[in-house]
Parts: sequence; structure tokens; C-alpha cells
Amino acid sequence: MITLRPAKERGHFDHGWLDTYHSFSFSEYHDPAHMGFRSLRVLNEDRVDPKAGFPPHSHRDMEIITYVLAGALGHKDSMGNGSVIRPGDVQRMSAGTGVTHSEYNGSEKEPVHLLQIWILPGGFVSSPRATPPRAR
Repeated sequence: MITLRPAKERGHFDHGWLDTYHSFSFSEYHDPAHMGFRSLRVLNEDRVDPKAGFPPHSHRDMEIITYVLAGALGHKDSMGNGSVIRPGDVQRMSAGTGVTHSEYNGSEKEPVHLLQIWILPGGFVSSPRATPPRAR
């Protein structure tokens, strides 16, 4: 059965540089009724101010998909990858056994609007890897 959840019922935080909505429990937002859906663990909608972003941080055992709706998001990781994800691009990063990365808005004026989706991998955990951003 599909249950509709209005967007206004999602977890919301405005950190000044980051305006974020969480569909499932994430960071400071905890809702036992919304912990994820099967393998889907995170579905966040973020708006990042110009010249702001997420400093280097680590992940493991997670498939991370980033889809940019507006603006451009810079990405660098510990595997030596660096790219800019633009509207319509999709980037997939398999955190595998562990990866450190940063994401940032390099624009001087425009915010970046994106969706970030985290999926728990089933079974085997591989080495980390990232696919370059691709247009959908």
C-alpha cells in the first residue's frame, strides 16, 4: 500500500547556509514512524547557499545518489574524483568500505537545489567508487 506524505510533514531545518527537508529520520530529525522505506534510508531535499557546502565527511556501506535540480554542486572525494553536478545530472557514489568526500556550492550568487538519496546496499560491501555525473 502506498501512503502519501505531504511535503510539509517532512523534517525541516534551516541552518542558515543550508535549508533542508528530510523525508526520513536524519541527523537531528528523528521520527520513529519514518525511518526509511526498505533499502531507501535517506531522501533529502537541500538548498545550499552560494559559497557554502559540506566539509569533508565520511560514509561507508551506502549507495549515495545526488540529483541537482538547479545551480551546480561541486564534489571531491578521497578516491581523487572531482566534478561539478549540474541540473539534470545524476551522480552515484558507492561508499563501500569507506570514502571521504565534500560537496559545495562554488557559485558566488546562485543557490544550489538538490536531492540526495541514500540506499543501503544488499549483502556484499565493495570498494568505494563513484560514477561521473551523467545527464539523465
